[in-house]
Amino acid sequence: RAAVTAEKANLDMNKMSPLHDRVLVKPIEEEEVSAGGIVLPTGAPKQNSDAHFGTVVAVGESVDLQLAKGDNIVFQKYAMAEVEVPDGELVFVAQKSIMAKME
Repeated sequence: RAAVTAEKANLDMNKMSPLHDRVLVKPIEEEEVSAGGIVLPTGAPKQNSDAHFGTVVAVGESVDLQLAKGDNIVFQKYAMAEVEVPDGELVFVAQKSIMAKME
């Protein structure tokens, strides 16, 4: 798993715009609840899961889907690039890897 950190690349992630058919997504972390109802620490989506959930941060100019900042989507783990930022992780997802928009 290769990831570029914001500190190493010296980038301002707040000014990042995806190019072409890419969508910048903040993955939604999974929560586990114990049998007694205690919320366990969150973590990244399961590595063996093909479907991930996330919130759209920015949309590339060539994306044909009707997506806007703040939309929640379901996307495949393939054809994405991870970038570590101070607030966690962002991923660039190819348009073809987006399977659904959640209402």
